[in-house]
Amino acid sequence: MDEKIREILDKYAFHVTAASRGRGAFICETDQGLKIVREYTLSPSRLVFESLVKYTVRDRGYMNVDQLVVNQDGELLTKNKYDKGYVVREWYEGRECDMKNRDDLTALVINLARLHKVLRDVPLSPEMAAGYSYGGMRPLLERHCREMKAIRNYMRARKQKKPFESLYLEYYEEFAAQAFAAAKALDAPGYVRLTNRARKEHMVCHGDYSHHNVLLMRGRTAAPALIYNGTKLPPVATVNFDKMQINIQINDLYLFLRKVLEKNRWDGTLANALVDAYEHILPLSGDERHYLYVLLLFPEKLWKIANHYYNTRKSWTSGKNEEKLEAFIESRRLRRDFLDSFYEPEAKRCFMTA
Repeated sequence: MDEKIREILDKYAFHVTAASRGRGAFICETDQGLKIVREYTLSPSRLVFESLVKYTVRDRGYMNVDQLVVNQDGELLTKNKYDKGYVVREWYEGRECDMKNRDDLTALVINLARLHKVLRDVPLSPEMAAGYSYGGMRPLLERHCREMKAIRNYMRARKQKKPFESLYLEYYEEFAAQAFAAAKALDAPGYVRLTNRARKEHMVCHGDYSHHNVLLMRGRTAAPALIYNGTKLPPVATVNFDKMQINIQINDLYLFLRKVLEKNRWDGTLANALVDAYEHILPLSGDERHYLYVLLLFPEKLWKIANHYYNTRKSWTSGKNEEKLEAFIESRRLRRDFLDSFYEPEAKRCFMTA
C-alpha cells in the first residue's frame, strides 16, 4: 500500500486487512467493513455540512450513503506530513448501473425519489443554509446562451472553417432557439416558486446524480430490495455527495434523465416510465413537471461540445469532438419528437402564472 495512505489510515480506529486502488482512491477492507480513502481538496467546512446531512438521512431511514468516518482525534479531515488532506468514508460492494437495462434504471430513479424525500426540511442553521444554497439555473442558462453565441461569432469570423465549425454554424440557429427559449422560460413565476420553496424548506440535491454515483449492491447486505410493479429491484447505495447543495430537487432528476435519454436515443416511452417510477414515491407538481421540460429543452450536449472546442487549442479539432457533434445533430429529430411528446400545456400554464 502507498506509504502516504498508510500514514493516513494509522490515524483511524479500524484495522485494514486489504486495500486496492479504485475510483481514484483506495478501497480498503477493514474489520469495520469497507472504507474508501480519497484526497480532499474542498473546504473543510463543507465536510461538516456533508456529515450533518448524511446523519439526517440515516436517522430518517435511508442508510446506504458513504458516511464520513472520523479519525481517532474525532476529526473529519486527516492530513499527512505533506499537509495534504484526506477523508475516509464508508463504502459498499456493488456495480454501476447498466444504462440500457430498464430494471437498473428504474432502481436508480426510485432510489432518487426516496433520497429526495428524506432530503427535505434538513435541519440546517441559517448560515449553513445560505452558504450551501445554489445560485440558480436561470443565470447559468443565460451564460451558456451567451457562450454559444460567442462561439458562433468566433467561427463566423474565421476565413477557413474546419468541418466542426461549419457543422456548428449550420445548425446553430435551430439549437440556439431552444436554448434561448429555455432561459427565457425561467423568468416565469413557477421557477421563482420552486426556488423559494427549495430554500425555505431546505431541500437538498445530490448535485451529481448519475450512474457513476449509485452502486447496485451485491454481497451480504441488510438493505431491502426494492419492489416496483411486481418486479424485485436490487438494493442501492448513493455515494459522492461533493456537489450536494440546497436547490430545486428536479435538477437531480433532470441530470439523470438527460443522460439516460442520450444513451437510449431519446426514448420517450422509457423516459415516461422513469418519471412514473419517481412519482410512485414523490409526485411532481405542475411547476416541477414544466421545469423538468424546460431543462431538457436546453441543448446541454451541444453547449458542452462547443464550449470544450472553444476553450482548448483551436488550431486543431479532436476527431472525437466532431463525432460527438455529428451524433448530437443526427439525434435532433428523435430529441425533438421526445420534447413534443413530453410537453404538457397545462403544466406550462401553471408554471407561467402567479
